[in-house]
This record gives sequence, C-alpha cells and structure tokens, in this order.
Amino acid sequence: MQSRSAQAGFRIRESLDAGPELTIILDASGSPSSRLRARFLAEVADSIQVQLGTALGQNLLVSIAGEVDTASGRAPLLGHYRVRSCIITGIGKYRAELMPEVASADRAEEPPPQRDDDADYYEIMQVSRQADADTIRRVFHALAARYHPDNKETGSDHRFRQLVEANNILSDPEKRAAYNVRLAAEDKTRFRIFNTVQSAEGVEAEIRKRQGILRLLYIKRLRDPRDAGMKGRDFTEMLGVPAEHLEFALWFLRERRHINRSDNNRFEITCSGVELFEAEQSSLTKKQLITLPAAG
Repeated sequence: MQSRSAQAGFRIRESLDAGPELTIILDASGSPSSRLRARFLAEVADSIQVQLGTALGQNLLVSIAGEVDTASGRAPLLGHYRVRSCIITGIGKYRAELMPEVASADRAEEPPPQRDDDADYYEIMQVSRQADADTIRRVFHALAARYHPDNKETGSDHRFRQLVEANNILSDPEKRAAYNVRLAAEDKTRFRIFNTVQSAEGVEAEIRKRQGILRLLYIKRLRDPRDAGMKGRDFTEMLGVPAEHLEFALWFLRERRHINRSDNNRFEITCSGVELFEAEQSSLTKKQLITLPAAG
C-alpha cells in the first residue's frame, strides 16, 4: 500500500499533467533545481495565475517558458514575471499570481527572429522522427533550459523560440501527424541537388553527388541510429539523380571508406564520412546547412 506522502505526490503530478505545462525558471544557472513545473490556470486583468507544487516568495522575479491554450490553439508564453502573491490551495499545491515584468527603457530589445520555413522540427529538437511523447517532453525541457535567454552562457532567443515552436507541433498528436505528412512530401524535393538530368554530369556534378549522399546518410544516422542504412533507390528518389549516374560517387565513397555497404544491401555512413561531412559544412551559413547550393 502506498504511503500518504507517495499518494499525495501522485495527486500533485496528476494535477500538474492535466493542462498545458509551463516551466518557471528561478535563475539562469540552467540546473534542474532552478526549474519548476507549473500549470496555467487563468489570465486575470494584468496578471496570470498558475498552479505549482512549490511556494514562491512575493516580489520574486522569475522567467516563464511554455504554452497556453488560446482560442486559436496553443501559443507560446515567454517572458519575465514578478510574483504578486502565492497561496496554498491544498497538500503540496500553490496558486501563484504573476505580473509581467516591464522591461526598462534602457534595455535594448532584440528584433523578432525570422522563422525558418524549411526548418525540420525534429532536427531542432534533436530527436528521431519515431521519438515518443515522453522523450520529446524531456528533451524540450533540457534544451529550453540551455537556450533560455536568461542563461548567460548558452542562452539564445532565436533557438529558444525555435524550440517552443517545434514543441508546439511535436507534442500535439494531430499537429504532429499533419506535420509528418508534409515533411514526407518535402523530403522528396528538399534534397534535390540538380535542376535537370543534364546538369548531373561533369566533375562539379560528381562532387555534389558525393556531398548529397553523405548528407542523406549523416541525417539518417542522426535521426535513426538503430536503422541508419539507406538503399540505392533512396538516393535516386531524394537526390533526383538516376541510379546509373550515382555509381561513380558510391564507388568513390566506399573506396575512401566514407560509407560502407551492409549485408542487407544498405549503405551507411562511417566515422570517416561523418568527419568529412562536418568539415565540409563547418564553413557554410545556416541556410546552406539546410539546403545544398543550387546547380550552376
């Protein structure tokens, strides 16, 4: 039989899981002890109310990261808040009223980041496309703490907002299913390296084929480490290059031991191939990392 304290702990977790989850960050250390889970309750006049399992001191300045339900769906809730009040509402339950902290006049605000329409939410979250909901939740909280703007060492407003947007999609089963359909369609064109079949000939074309093959295998290994292999026809479909035009590139990469071919007729990237791909990509801009240069 569970002890009373264990039962009380279960009731707290059950209550906190009942609605959109928020993270209340007490400081910029990034340590787990500086983060509290909370649940959005309501918006009242110029403040918001949240439920959490720990008391907050009056006038305490905190940061909030997470999502709330709105008429148009879930929306990110980010920013600095000051505790107006915090009262106990039950065993291990507190209701806090938080006021938005107005930025001082001399504090320069960062311009809103531009959205990357071709960004892959799974790559942003650094999870496999087969990741379950619990994995996505855990990864989101870990990365949100790392990239939260209040973290002086690793904070990034742009990366943080990307994470919130990615989590908004991947944590919702219906939105994720629709996104997966769109992503599968985009995969058929986003890796294309030539505009025409004629442009797939010549020395420069062979270099681009090798880069395209390494990129596909690198991403496959990153996303699905337990199933990192790809068939030859996968390269043909995703790169938009006939199979006979890829034979030289595949031969070269195998001879240089950048890729290998397994017994089930699948190709996989090797450690040498990973090092080569990352070395070639290190000097490119972010946009070039997402899409290979257009054929000249």
